[in-house]
Amino acid sequence: MSARPHSFTPSVAMRSLLLSWGLGLACPAALAQFALAVSPPRFEIRAEPGKPTRQVIELSQVDARPGTYRVRTADWVLRPDASVDFSDDLAQGSCRPWVAIERREVVVSPGRPHRFRIEVTPPLDTPPSECRLAVLIEGKEQAAGPGMPIGLAGRIGVIVYVAVGQVQPALAIVGSAVQQINGQRMPVLKVRNDGSAHGRLAGFLGGTDASGTALEFTAASAPILPGETRDIALTATRAGNADAQVQVRFPVTVRGTLEWGESGSMPVDERFGP
Repeated sequence: MSARPHSFTPSVAMRSLLLSWGLGLACPAALAQFALAVSPPRFEIRAEPGKPTRQVIELSQVDARPGTYRVRTADWVLRPDASVDFSDDLAQGSCRPWVAIERREVVVSPGRPHRFRIEVTPPLDTPPSECRLAVLIEGKEQAAGPGMPIGLAGRIGVIVYVAVGQVQPALAIVGSAVQQINGQRMPVLKVRNDGSAHGRLAGFLGGTDASGTALEFTAASAPILPGETRDIALTATRAGNADAQVQVRFPVTVRGTLEWGESGSMPVDERFGP
């Protein structure tokens, strides 16, 4: 395991969960895409003070050539549109000092996944709490050989939640609205989290739109962090056909129950639109 990641030199904040790579317009060579697949996209870890917890990230090289990648940690915040801002600066209350990573640089060969290990050890005096960090896997520019394109640097962030002790979300609907999302009007629930851990909504709701069409609704799976209120969009499909996404004709009524956490649930009975 390498030295604790909080010793890294801070740099400017970085945005988005998967950052795109530069276009390299001044270079005449063809450009290769970032060729790494990462699994899982996130960890939700239960940890005990003083006890190490180990996890494995699988890195798969989807190019025919080996890839060289840098690995480090970062803090992050979730924006209203559910994109992520990463930062090298150590945030207040960050648990990055609890984390050790296997190495700072790794070469991934095609044909078999590389198992990259991380270890989380909360201090003995850690009170019940949830903290968050990201493990960033970044590509390195590869020099071009004869007939070979230049490889470009990209970045993937694996989000890590660490729950210490008995912490749980406590979600409640505090409002509703119709919002324009990706060019489409959609019903949105405003959900507040008064708990001590993040939560996600799950389940199906029934509804009927202005044309009398029977619909089913699913809630967006964006995390709702402790102390925040987040807009959660409801996506409509035709009842009995989850693959047939439809454009809702407002007003629409939505009823049912959504679940969260290990045993939490909330009734939903909302009317959206004029």
